[in-house]
Amino acid sequence: MSSPRWSQFKPGTLLVGTLVIAAVLLTVVLVPQFLSREARLQVLRAHVGEMARLAASQVDGDLHRALIDGSRSDEAARRQALAPLLRLHAAWPEAFYLYTMGVRNGGAVFILDTAQDADFARRRGLRASQYLEPFRLRDEYAGNWLDELAAGHTYVNEGFQYDDYGYFLTGHAPIRDSAGKVAGFVGVDFDLSYYLRAEAQFRRIGAASIALTLLLSLMLGYMYARYRYAQQMELRLHYESAMQDSLTGLPNRRGALAAIQAGWSDASVHSHAALLVDIDDFKSINDTSGHATGDEVIRCVAQALHDCLRPGDIAARLGGDEFLIFARDCDQVVAEQIAGQLLAAVRGATQAPVPFRVSIGISVVTAAQGSFDLLYRQADTALYRAKGAGRDGYEVFAPA
Repeated sequence: MSSPRWSQFKPGTLLVGTLVIAAVLLTVVLVPQFLSREARLQVLRAHVGEMARLAASQVDGDLHRALIDGSRSDEAARRQALAPLLRLHAAWPEAFYLYTMGVRNGGAVFILDTAQDADFARRRGLRASQYLEPFRLRDEYAGNWLDELAAGHTYVNEGFQYDDYGYFLTGHAPIRDSAGKVAGFVGVDFDLSYYLRAEAQFRRIGAASIALTLLLSLMLGYMYARYRYAQQMELRLHYESAMQDSLTGLPNRRGALAAIQAGWSDASVHSHAALLVDIDDFKSINDTSGHATGDEVIRCVAQALHDCLRPGDIAARLGGDEFLIFARDCDQVVAEQIAGQLLAAVRGATQAPVPFRVSIGISVVTAAQGSFDLLYRQADTALYRAKGAGRDGYEVFAPA
């Protein structure tokens, strides 16, 4: 019986176990990371929206309405309206652009832009949008933002945008006049540099956690595969102990019956033969030479049986000093030849610790005549006759 070896390890079990464990662990690791990333994004969008509302609260709504409809379009009025936005933008280094817009002729136009102040634009490196300059929104950023603002809602773009300054997120908030009506809206382009740096760090952490998760999955998959292998080996050992004789390595009675029944009903086979073998005076060998010598004699008989087998024949130790040869597709002539070879092998067993002999009972039946039980009973009867005839020989079953 072989001992466990690495070559018997099943890579398929390792692969399946690792994949299942990896799927579970990656779900545990990645779902919280995904939810956390979405939460950080929503916090960022809320922050941009709050900045837009704060900027809108600094604008004189009545003056801004006059700038939109043109009733107040002089330079002094524009500078007056722009002043609070300039002060606010100066305190916001993370804001690229801060501007206001209005709707004229069904389209959005720029009204105020902090970059319209030449000194501020030079310090920040900005390009100004001119008063009443039409706003052209790229198709990929199109949406219902004007409707949302007209309804008095703050609007923050769904996705990030990119231009010469880098990545940014835009938020808009409505400007209200003294009557509480919408009088244009503020726009703020929020710099995402710090956010993207933080997200890059989170991605590195996520990649490291995925790598560790996969490594842990491989280790756990290996442990699972080894456990399964040990479990299968244990089952195999139990099976072999139940089906195999530990002293000789031959099948025991249960193992022999399982093998015989599997091929008994083959229609192409004419007949089967059973040779029941018993060691003569085995009790005397044990009593005079000891059980260790008796065990060695049993092993010698097992080896002699093995040497006489044809391909497909089954040799078994039924218990004690009783052995069986089941010769599939065998007639009486061949069965007697096997018996003669076995007797000669036993008589010439020079490796045996003491001289011994065996008696053999032979039975031959067809599959249609009955079951193995019949074959065994007839062989047992023939063995009894061989013992009565002086032993050290064989008898073939014949009806009394």
